[in-house]
Amino acid sequence: MADQDNRPPNPDPDAEALAAFRAGTPGAFESLMDRHQGRIFRLAWRILGDRESALDAAQESFVKAWKALGGFQQKARFSTWLTRIAINQCRNELRRRGTVKHTRPLSLDEPALGTLTPRIDSVAGHEAGAWEVARGTELRSAFAEVMRALEPEAREVLILTEVEALSYEGIAELLDVPVGTVRSRLHRARADVRRRMASVLGVEHD
Repeated sequence: MADQDNRPPNPDPDAEALAAFRAGTPGAFESLMDRHQGRIFRLAWRILGDRESALDAAQESFVKAWKALGGFQQKARFSTWLTRIAINQCRNELRRRGTVKHTRPLSLDEPALGTLTPRIDSVAGHEAGAWEVARGTELRSAFAEVMRALEPEAREVLILTEVEALSYEGIAELLDVPVGTVRSRLHRARADVRRRMASVLGVEHD
């Protein structure tokens, strides 16, 4: 019972693989990559807006994680630590571009925007007609432009909240900022999205 009481309340699911890596077990780091590479790639795509840059950022994130893993003290979960590395890598890429806007078109083929993408509800029992399809494409394109226009910090917190479904506390830990900062950034990001989309949706915005 004493051993159970001393266990951390939320053990890191990657703890075993981390221990194997430190013990020099072949393939240990590859198992960590297999577990997280899809999520890291999708996150990078959502932040950077194109597949090629996302692939490069994800690959570089794992290279940096491999080099630094020996000094990882496990004060946070490995997934949190790795995500922080990926976000910083994406920030570096945006700074390298020299602009807050993306230089390549944001893909609408992959779910890069996740649940943030506006939806056009078709009539029940009927396939969407040409107008509905065109209107849906127009909205997705407009929304992609809105996401590109957001400040990087606003885009990050919006994606982490709406797509990654992280709590305010989780985002605060990830970005190393107070919870109040997360709330204020999210409030501004949502207000900015509503304002920019108002004209496309044909509604008035105060």
